[in-house]
Amino acid sequence: MSGTPRLEFIKVLLSGSRFRIPSAFVGHVIDDNHGKAMIFLADKFWHIKVQKTEEGLFFTDGWEEMIKAHGLSEGCILSFCYEGNMVFTLKVFGHDACRINNFSINSEGFKNRKAYVEFNGIGEGSNSSLGQIPSANNCDETNVASPSVPPAHSLSGIKSEDETSCTKNVIRYKKKIHKTNLVHGRIGVPLWVCTSTGLKSSHCVTIRGPDRRLWTVFFSYSPQTPRLGKGWSEFSEHHKLEIGDLCIFTHVSKRDNLFDVQIKRMSNERASTSYEDEV
Repeated sequence: MSGTPRLEFIKVLLSGSRFRIPSAFVGHVIDDNHGKAMIFLADKFWHIKVQKTEEGLFFTDGWEEMIKAHGLSEGCILSFCYEGNMVFTLKVFGHDACRINNFSINSEGFKNRKAYVEFNGIGEGSNSSLGQIPSANNCDETNVASPSVPPAHSLSGIKSEDETSCTKNVIRYKKKIHKTNLVHGRIGVPLWVCTSTGLKSSHCVTIRGPDRRLWTVFFSYSPQTPRLGKGWSEFSEHHKLEIGDLCIFTHVSKRDNLFDVQIKRMSNERASTSYEDEV
């Protein structure tokens, strides 16, 4: 759960159109591999093909485009953090062993590349763009990972008294945490949200918490009680949700079923009310 360390590996970048995942690391991801991966680098996601050969497991189609787009050269040190479900966060260190945060972006590398897909408006404090979360192939309620990748958006503009809103194509709804949500590890999804977002079958979705971590949660569909199930308990425990807390869900990507989740603490509301009463 929240205390479980994530798997990492480091490797020097060599020239070529493919990148070999270290043999010692392959065993940790082989069961998750469904032929593609997502790599998060410099606030963008990249779709990368994963190919298994007699030589090992490789990042192939999309890898070279990503490297060229960020102006990376042979000899850079690449640090991968595995987030689950073939999602990786990538940090890059230069020849001087210092981390590179400002890349020399080659805009041509972003054009007409299926490896990279973006959507807008979910930047941290700005309208920076993000890539898409991978579709959860081969994912069912008994096999749910809990990946984490940035970023989240603020609570500004959300009216606490509103149950739902759907303005300017923004789909947002709120759920107050009840005892059953914590005990049974599930939380309902409004039917109108299912209709608006195309959630009409049971499969994995991705939710992004206020700490910028991504969680894979199993969505169980039924015309009467659609809900988030397997994976919700882990999200709840990690964020220490309590009865009365308010979770505000904002739909980000229809194709990839990504939701941002912000939390308004009931304890904060009580503290504020208590202070005002004293004054």
